[in-house]
Amino acid sequence: MRALVVGGIVAVAALSGCSGQPGAAAVVDGQAISVADVQTATTELAPLYQGVTATAVLQVLIHERAVAAFASEHGVGVNDQQAADALSGIGAQLPAVGERTYSAPSLAVERYLMETKALQGLSSADALLPQLQTRLAAQKIEVSPRFGTLADGATITDTVHPWLVAPTAG
Repeated sequence: MRALVVGGIVAVAALSGCSGQPGAAAVVDGQAISVADVQTATTELAPLYQGVTATAVLQVLIHERAVAAFASEHGVGVNDQQAADALSGIGAQLPAVGERTYSAPSLAVERYLMETKALQGLSSADALLPQLQTRLAAQKIEVSPRFGTLADGATITDTVHPWLVAPTAG
């Protein structure tokens, strides 16, 4: 009985977050990204961008700080107001969305999108982007099993649960 209770506690701890940080979707270089932030950004951005998933949002939030610092160093950093204006511009084109205020995690995702596009557009992009990749690879990243596993040090892949059987058509 005791082994069952201990096993249950270990399972709950493993699924609740990262590295002893309950509620963390990921921890990057000691900084937690909360599950709530991932959920908020996913909910806010889904009407604006097709195919938004929590995993994709988490992937962006994991790398956003490093990309923001790199973009700023190369003169193409984006501030919160620019990101908010861009999101408002997209929302204005979609009648169902209308005027909204966006949370810090949503602004971070939009900054990342704008900064990566700006970095790719630089005349020195061929030389700079490998430097950015090196910086991203150097991050210490831990992802909550709830969101997947970290493959190749940078990409989140879905966690496979062998006890779950995929539904079949018919």
